[in-house]
Amino acid sequence: MKSSALPKNRRPGPSNGQIPTSPILGGRAITLGNWGDIWYEGYRSQVPPSTHDGYQFTLRIINRWLGDAPAEDILPSRINLFMTELTESGYGTPQIHESRSFLIQLFDATKDNGLASRNPDRQAVKILCDLGGSLSQLWYEEDVFTDEKVETLSRELPADLLGNNIRLLMDTGLRVQELIALDPKDISENSSSIGMDKAIKMASNIPQMDSSKSQHVYRMIPVPKESRACVLSLKYHGGKPLIWSMPDRNPYYSVRRFHHRYCNALNHIESVRCLPSHCYYHTYGIRLRARGASLEMIARLAGHSTASETEVYAYPFLKTLANAVNALYQKPDGRASA
Repeated sequence: MKSSALPKNRRPGPSNGQIPTSPILGGRAITLGNWGDIWYEGYRSQVPPSTHDGYQFTLRIINRWLGDAPAEDILPSRINLFMTELTESGYGTPQIHESRSFLIQLFDATKDNGLASRNPDRQAVKILCDLGGSLSQLWYEEDVFTDEKVETLSRELPADLLGNNIRLLMDTGLRVQELIALDPKDISENSSSIGMDKAIKMASNIPQMDSSKSQHVYRMIPVPKESRACVLSLKYHGGKPLIWSMPDRNPYYSVRRFHHRYCNALNHIESVRCLPSHCYYHTYGIRLRARGASLEMIARLAGHSTASETEVYAYPFLKTLANAVNALYQKPDGRASA
């Protein structure tokens, strides 16, 4: 049954318009938004600047829905409703998972500091599991490009710097942060492989070069034969010193600027919805899995430390599941039963 939607134009507060009894800090009733701001600032010294900046976006999402609620009074059912609302509002599964993980850390810190007696987010996860659900099942096909959409993009994208880079995302599983850090020297002479060990990360809205997010800091990514011509074009006709460079300014291209150009390009292709660019990374894993690649192999290509980390990126298409079921009535020679 579909849950009732929370208002999009304001944070949800107590139903009776009053703030119930909750722990006090500095003479004020502590809302989750109050504590989130305090915790976020204190976390600055524990993580790289780019990671800290990234958390700011997630904190804004949480504050929009839960920021006005007293931390002590948030129930597991409210966390579940929050997750449902994120899905219905069009947020992708990676952002939903990140919001859940962020809430777990935030409520753990709330409990450790005596501001709440329990962590409702951990209880919310248990409720979902008890009901036979799983947060990983929020992964819907709407978060990835189907084979048909991939073919459409390959055919209709322009043969220019942006179009060829989007093709590269589809066929190599590169993250956008890695793509805009790509040096022509990272591409082999015959364009059959790409070596990757770095990424552009944002710190205070300024792009900076850093190491890749990949667990295996350096990984060699094979390029399909069908994609090598456009990769070779990027190697010899892209920017210098990086394929994505900003002449006479900060030499590094920003993730936000790339996303803006990317969305403009996809909005010109009517039959393809403009999914976030990180969906290519997930599409890559799902397409490999549908073609028989093991999770261990996908994990290696994607730069994950374990195959279990890859499972969320390798959720099968319904079409793949249907083909598996149809195999029940296939004869050994491949023909369907009469």
